[in-house]
Amino acid sequence: MRKGLQVLCVFLVFALFAGHAVMASQDETVRYIVRFKADNVKLHGASRNQVISALQQNLRNNLKSVTKVIKSPTSSNMNPLWIANAFALDASEDEIARIAKLPAVAEVYRNEYQIFIDKDIDKKVVKADPAVIQWGIQKVRAPEVWQEFRIDGAGVVVGIIDTGIDGSHPAFEGKILKFKDFTVDQSESPTDTQGHGTHVAGTVAGSEGVGVAPGARLIIGRVFDTSGGTTEEVLLAGMQWMLDPDGIAETNDGPRLINNSWGSNDSTSKTFWVAVENWVAAGILPVFAAGNNGMWGGKVGTPAAFPHSWAVAATTSTDALAYFSSQGPVAWDGAPLMKPDIAAPGDKIISCKIGGGLVSNSGTSMACPHVAGVAALMFQADPTLTVEQVRLIAEETAKDLGAEGKDGKFGSGLIDSYKIVEKILQNSGLASSFAAYESALHAEKALVGMQAVSPLAAPLARSIVERSLDLDEGQFKSLAISVSHNGGEAAQALLKEASSARVANQLHK
Repeated sequence: MRKGLQVLCVFLVFALFAGHAVMASQDETVRYIVRFKADNVKLHGASRNQVISALQQNLRNNLKSVTKVIKSPTSSNMNPLWIANAFALDASEDEIARIAKLPAVAEVYRNEYQIFIDKDIDKKVVKADPAVIQWGIQKVRAPEVWQEFRIDGAGVVVGIIDTGIDGSHPAFEGKILKFKDFTVDQSESPTDTQGHGTHVAGTVAGSEGVGVAPGARLIIGRVFDTSGGTTEEVLLAGMQWMLDPDGIAETNDGPRLINNSWGSNDSTSKTFWVAVENWVAAGILPVFAAGNNGMWGGKVGTPAAFPHSWAVAATTSTDALAYFSSQGPVAWDGAPLMKPDIAAPGDKIISCKIGGGLVSNSGTSMACPHVAGVAALMFQADPTLTVEQVRLIAEETAKDLGAEGKDGKFGSGLIDSYKIVEKILQNSGLASSFAAYESALHAEKALVGMQAVSPLAAPLARSIVERSLDLDEGQFKSLAISVSHNGGEAAQALLKEASSARVANQLHK
């Protein structure tokens, strides 16, 4: 009997410890992302601040049901990701199971370190020569646009989500409007410990012959760490910040377009789909690298493969498809979709290196910023262009490569900035640039105290005055009437400056 009691006691002790282990497992928290189902939020035709406010309110409404089934939003470290109608939190298995059952929830999954920038291809340090305009810049015909149309991206803000930027590189002097580090490093100053983001930023707006739009200004979100990886939560937080850098919806301080030289090969989550969709709703052009899986027959990855993303393929100096460039078509909901959309130089591209100097690198990551730079030129030529118009004009004027028409290798063809800007200026005057100048002044005020060390409005003003010199008397008179009727005080002052410059130019002649 005593032996039986001893066995029973041992069994009870094991059972007790096992019970504690089960409870500990159930109470242990894991980081999750929860996305809600789409709501009937009307964003079409809304301004950027209206889009931001609507998305924030929509998430607040959805979160009311969640707070009833979790212990506390504070203890859960809840992070609202309104850009995707989602949030991240620390939750136990029991809590997340209850959340997943809520009628408004679309999907629940772990937030893992699983998204990486593409590995460097043929990376090589090269000798810097500021007098040389790199082949990719010439191939997209950017120098012709600078010289003939006096357009270099001035007044246009480009967002870049990447590994950061080396703010000390001379090619970026006076170009960085805002920087935020979402990695664990939490650097206060523009930083890049990997190099990918610095190279990309150089191709967008770098000086010294490496950038397509050297007059553009940059907002940099560092979301990829030294290893080139990140979590979905961090990436979404960076995408959300790009919509509203100063955290005040009423100030229009965000970029006109965002370069995304990153992607995923097999993501089936619709979270990024929603985030990119909301960028477009806010008037932001999403430019994405198609991916570097072409050597294995890989398809264009997401988010580049989304219908509302602008996917960029990579070409060589001889206009051949780079061997690594991912191809299409892709399919959504069973329907085929031709991807990529456009092509640009991406093989042996020379751009900025962390620590100074230049480095050659290859990939659709390098092609993507060529297109982003051209888009900056387009937005300077006509600030009223919509996302849809930018894509349409660029693809209509592209140099057709490969199979006739839009194909699964080159998309609509090699982007041609000269033909694009020439077409835009045939249908657009300078009046919209005066409005863009006033908007740039407001954006500068919104970014005061937020590392806004780079002037935004002044370079645009100089460009407007210079471009006004090319107008004949009739054209300038029409411009003056338009600005006088529609422009604010700053626009009126700039018009007077342009008029004085024209008089001085005539006297000089």
